[in-house]
Amino acid sequence: MGLRDALGEWLGSDDERVRIPADDGSDALALAREIAENPRTIELRDGRELGYAAVGDPDGEPLLLFHGFPNSRVFAAAFDEVAREQGVRVIAPERPGVGVSDPDPDRTLTDWPADVADLADALDLDGFPVLGISAGGPYAAATAALLDQRVERAGIVCGLGPMAAVGLRDRLWYYSARVLPPAAKLGLWLAGRQALNDRDAFLESMAENAAPADGPVWTGELGTVVHASMVESRRHHGLDPLVTETALFGQSWGFDLGAISVPTWLWYGKADTVVPPAMGYYLADAIPTAESHFYPDLGHLSTVAETEREVFETLST
Repeated sequence: MGLRDALGEWLGSDDERVRIPADDGSDALALAREIAENPRTIELRDGRELGYAAVGDPDGEPLLLFHGFPNSRVFAAAFDEVAREQGVRVIAPERPGVGVSDPDPDRTLTDWPADVADLADALDLDGFPVLGISAGGPYAAATAALLDQRVERAGIVCGLGPMAAVGLRDRLWYYSARVLPPAAKLGLWLAGRQALNDRDAFLESMAENAAPADGPVWTGELGTVVHASMVESRRHHGLDPLVTETALFGQSWGFDLGAISVPTWLWYGKADTVVPPAMGYYLADAIPTAESHFYPDLGHLSTVAETEREVFETLST
């Protein structure tokens, strides 16, 4: 057995045995558990299964939510309350290999809009807005650019931008997944051990290393839902699809941001330690229709928490 095969076995997923912790009285976490335990899927045109969640007002106007990394459809649970308040039906699909979605090792970023179109067809959706959060940002941009006949509006909150927006240091993690996948897989495995074994210690660690405004969000309800979403992201197909996704972010996106013609809004925290704000400025310059909002004291999760009502109100009107 070669080193690569041995590493693969050592990092083999035991995540099927991992379950989301008890809800501790949190409605959002209880919903996260329900979503994880009762997956919804559709069959795509190429025969793959695509997992998704639906939260909010079941009779409301649809909004497609693209989760972050390493997240899953479970992330949608965080937005159930605001979606019900505003009469929005949130539909959150999982990318290939994430959660219960079948893997597609050869996928590109520009393959995603076709999956979105299949999901929209299966759910009888004509037009809809898209919202990408964190690593969901590139997928929202790709869908807005390539599926503009159906996308009505687009929003990106703390979204990743092209590598051209940042220096080499901020690119290295994404490049490593392209040139040395086993090392990237090991990094993900090591980073995930604490998250899987001790939720509270993991969230405390995230809070300590985040922007000051992010600390209480990581240890609050949103942080616990993000954790639940992370657990589900790798539970069925392991880490390889997450390595594939990391590598995608480190290469050309394959479409022209200047081709986005639908109204687009950007929300970023200038104190974000997860996604460099420079990526937001890059997108603001590259997307002709972009209206951008930058908040001096907000970080990553705090931007999500503080802007959720504005985001939903903007995209659903």
